[in-house]
Amino acid sequence: MLSLILRRVAQMVAVALAVVALVFFLLRLAGDPARLLNSADASEATIAATRERLGLDDPVIVQFFRFLGQVLRGDLGSSYLGGYDVSSIVFGALPNTIMLAIAIIACSTVLSLVLGISSALAAGSWWDRCVQVYVALAQATPNFWLAVILVLIFAVNLGWFPAVDFTGPVSFVLPVTTMTVVLTPILIRTVRQSFLETLDQDYVRAARARGIAPLRIVGIHVLKVASLPLVTLIGMQLGVVLAGSYVIEVIFNWPGIGKLAVDSLNSRDFPMVQGAVLVAAVTFVLVNSLVDLTYSVLDPRVRAENT
Repeated sequence: MLSLILRRVAQMVAVALAVVALVFFLLRLAGDPARLLNSADASEATIAATRERLGLDDPVIVQFFRFLGQVLRGDLGSSYLGGYDVSSIVFGALPNTIMLAIAIIACSTVLSLVLGISSALAAGSWWDRCVQVYVALAQATPNFWLAVILVLIFAVNLGWFPAVDFTGPVSFVLPVTTMTVVLTPILIRTVRQSFLETLDQDYVRAARARGIAPLRIVGIHVLKVASLPLVTLIGMQLGVVLAGSYVIEVIFNWPGIGKLAVDSLNSRDFPMVQGAVLVAAVTFVLVNSLVDLTYSVLDPRVRAENT
């Protein structure tokens, strides 16, 4: 297990360094930050003064290693607009994104387990067909379109929930519903298929032959094995949540790192964009590593392969 943890830590460091490099150089391809921050009719003297103030006189590769050194020290730099500390702003917005992601993952997991298990146990029935119709419709629904429709119906017309911003627990309902619909199709299919395969195993037939109650068979013998693919898939879906949160947070004016990154990109505040994307990427890698470790704990075969 220790060797597995060390490998995961090494992978996390490598991915974080790759993300730092990728984000830094891709942003620089957008153009000279000093020109982008000034108006189109700004003089060359004004642009040169801006470039000197922001430390952009050095070659790009020198700027990159300077930024990398700051990151290794835990310093994400200062904002181009106002000189604010990027770390404090990004880590101030991160809890809002994490709360939203946890709510989305929790609702998606519960709904997927309920629909996937019931669909597998009633395979071929009218309920199974209804679940399959929901999966098809949900998979074909864009998250931004659904978010706008939910706002129009439940916030604007009915007034049941707030349309924008974080005002309390009710603010979670519309964004969580939107992303839950987006995530559940693949989760439901995974749960259903895994349960169907597990129910057909010899040890399940043997349990039935011994007269064990069906509820006990499903809850003890089937659930643990059939849920293993779901554990990995949930970790992978976190990437979908973080990527989708950029759209959802902008639509619902949610004060998380997704909206922060989009607003900073629109204002050409590159250090803030770099910090937001880097923290989101590291969070994603960290959660996936924890999911891998959880999978190894649940399945001794995987643990044996990694030791």
